[in-house]
Amino acid sequence: MFFKKRLQKKMIGASLLIGLAICLIQFYQIINNYLLYGMGAAHVLNDSPYSNWIGIDSFNFSPILFFLLIPIIASIPAATLLRQDINNQFILQLKIRKSLKQIIWSYAGVAFITGFIVIMIPLLINFSSYFFILPNIKPDDMINANLAIINKNTLLVSLYYTHPFWHAMIAIIVTSLWGGLFSLFTFATSLFIKNKFVALSSGLMLQIVLLLVNSIIKFPKLGSYAPFDFLKETNNADVNLSTVAVVTFIMIIVSLSLIKWGGKRSVVK
Repeated sequence: MFFKKRLQKKMIGASLLIGLAICLIQFYQIINNYLLYGMGAAHVLNDSPYSNWIGIDSFNFSPILFFLLIPIIASIPAATLLRQDINNQFILQLKIRKSLKQIIWSYAGVAFITGFIVIMIPLLINFSSYFFILPNIKPDDMINANLAIINKNTLLVSLYYTHPFWHAMIAIIVTSLWGGLFSLFTFATSLFIKNKFVALSSGLMLQIVLLLVNSIIKFPKLGSYAPFDFLKETNNADVNLSTVAVVTFIMIIVSLSLIKWGGKRSVVK
């Protein structure tokens, strides 16, 4: 009930609006191609929701923008809520009723959940929208060769061709999970950074830094370790399932450690 009252609907709405706007722009770009060039027999055979939704689209700028901005979109609703309550001294009222540990981890849990949800909703809407205009047919590695969906750039590529719906669902869940992790990381950095706007940008800065480092220090056999490169269903970089799992685990450990460290240093007094 407390967080239901504390969460700002405007911030949640703004976050969802950004994500939905980008996803709808991507949807419009695809639909506009059909309006311009028509829906011929070749399109009926080649195109499906599984070959056009934002997680698979490699031909438009909107998917790049969405997956790059995931840290910001996910962090807007609640990642800096505790920092705001520290700055305005509202935290002192909470400490009367709850321990510092309970307060911090409660805020952290809300930050993760909201980050997960505001990323999942736009992706689900974008993906489901295509079922209203395109046939629900399985992709074919020969017919859809132009998409270049292969083992190097797509995780579990065999599942994509046998059960594309569940492959897309896994991609959405993994991306949403990282939305929650970026929000959790932003929350953790807000324990050390007093300016909530600087803290809010920390997840995006991490995203950019990892991209830059990955472009300089590469491990060809391990694939990319930058989230931007492996969160799409199919990517413009080499990906490896083990690398994704390790990077995800490291992100969890780093975020939780920063939160615990922030509490131990008595940032909240």
